[in-house]
Amino acid sequence: MRQNYIRFWHSLGSYNIKLVIMAKNKYGFFKKGDVIRTNPQKGFYGIAVVLDNGVKLELSPNKWSYPMCHIAITPLIYDFEVTIEDIDIPQLHPLRFQRCYCLKNTPEFFKEELLVNIYTTRNVAELPVIGNIDPSNIYQNELSWQPKSDRFFFCGDTQKYLGREAYLNWLNISSTTLKQ
Repeated sequence: MRQNYIRFWHSLGSYNIKLVIMAKNKYGFFKKGDVIRTNPQKGFYGIAVVLDNGVKLELSPNKWSYPMCHIAITPLIYDFEVTIEDIDIPQLHPLRFQRCYCLKNTPEFFKEELLVNIYTTRNVAELPVIGNIDPSNIYQNELSWQPKSDRFFFCGDTQKYLGREAYLNWLNISSTTLKQ
């Protein structure tokens, strides 16, 4: 909140008037159970689910993060702008994704990741929230704020192409199916 004072002149004298300018957020905030329609590739849409409410984390003494939440990327990919009515809610689950790593002086290798990661609650990418559900059936294990080897990576704000891994997974499965 920014506060400014302006001088007001009147025939009876001058007055200081306090103006309080409320900064409007340019984006909304995610909350527990939000079903997010992602757009990982032009013409394709996916689904992500917010698993918990935002929590501020102490990054260092007296330095706090924006509120953070866990978001699960699901393997669902559609070629139309999906709505909550199009989704079979009981079938939602986090995607297990094989990520390829190419490191210098190391042979290429793959590592499986469960796509439940930590993001800020700020919807900076302005992704549409198409509904709200009980997320307890999506992921039943404990949600940790400590990164693990295959999940809970800190990702910052959501980006325009959230869920890109689901699209790449879908492409891989589609190309494998077509070859057979």
